[in-house]
Amino acid sequence: MSFIRSINRLFNDYLAWIVLAMAVIAFLVPELFMGAAKQTVPLLQLVMFSMGLTLTGKVFLDVFKQPWQVILVSLIQFLWMPLAGWLVGTLFGFPPEIALGFILLGAAPGGTASNVMTFLANGNVPLSVSATTVSTLLAPVLTPIFIVLYAGQTVDIAFWPMFMSIVKIIAVPIALGIIVNYFIGSRIEPVKEVLPTVGAVAVLIILAGVTAVSRDNILAHGVMIFLACLVQNVSGYVVTYFICRLFGSNVPDRRVMQIEVAMQNSALAASLALKHFTPQAAVAGAVFSIIHNFTGSIFAGICRRNDSKNTH
Repeated sequence: MSFIRSINRLFNDYLAWIVLAMAVIAFLVPELFMGAAKQTVPLLQLVMFSMGLTLTGKVFLDVFKQPWQVILVSLIQFLWMPLAGWLVGTLFGFPPEIALGFILLGAAPGGTASNVMTFLANGNVPLSVSATTVSTLLAPVLTPIFIVLYAGQTVDIAFWPMFMSIVKIIAVPIALGIIVNYFIGSRIEPVKEVLPTVGAVAVLIILAGVTAVSRDNILAHGVMIFLACLVQNVSGYVVTYFICRLFGSNVPDRRVMQIEVAMQNSALAASLALKHFTPQAAVAGAVFSIIHNFTGSIFAGICRRNDSKNTH
C-alpha cells in the first residue's frame, strides 16, 4: 500500500505536468491514442464508479451541514460558466462547432481534480467533495438544458439522447458505486486506496484520446483556442471571488467555490462532444484539461504561500 500511496502523491504533486506531458505525447504521436477516443464513455464510467465507491452517508450529511455554500457554488457554476462559454465562443469568433465546445465545458459539472486542488490550496475539502458530488448529480438534467439554451439556435441538439447519455455516464455508475460501497465497503478498503490513481489514469487516457483526434483542429486554431480556454477558466475564479466576497464567505470556503467553478469536468464535455457532435466540439475539452490543471496548481500555490506568510 505504501507504493500506491506514493503513486497517489505523485499524481497530486505533479498533476499539471503529467497532464501536459500526456497531451504533448498525444499531440506529437496521435496514432498511439486514436483508439482511446472511442473508449471515453467506459473510462468516464469507471471514474464515476470509483467516485461512487468513495461516497458515504457522511458526504451527503456534509451537504446538509453547509447547504447554502453548496447551493451557492452550484448556482454560480451552472449560471455563469455556460454563459461564459457562450461569450468566449462569440467574442473569439469561432465556428459553431468549435464554439459549442466552450458551451459544453461551461455546462459540465465540477471536475474530480477540484478536490485535489482544494486540498493543495488549504481549502475546505468536505465542502469540495460535497459540491462536486451535487453538481455531478445535477448534471443529467442541467447540462443538456444549458447546452440547448446557449447552442440550440446554431446547432441541432437532441435533448433526450444527451440526457440519457449523461445518466448512463454519471448517474448509473455512481449509484452502482454507492451500492457496492454500502454492502461491502469495509471489505474493499485496499481497493479504495487505488481509486485516486485509477481515476487519474482514466482521465489522462481520455485526454490523450481527445487530443489525438482533435490534433488538426488544435493546429488550425492554435493559440486562440488556448487563450479562449484560459479566459473561460480564469473568469470562473474572478466571478466566484466577487460573489463570495458579496456573501461574506470565509477564505477556505471561498477557495473551494473558486476551484469548483473554474475546474470543469472537461473529460465529460469532450466525451459528449465526440458522442453527440463532432471532433471539433471536443477541442475545447482537450485544451481546457491542460489549462485548468495548470491554473489550479498555480492558484493552490498562491493560496499556500499566502497562508505561510500569514502564519509568520
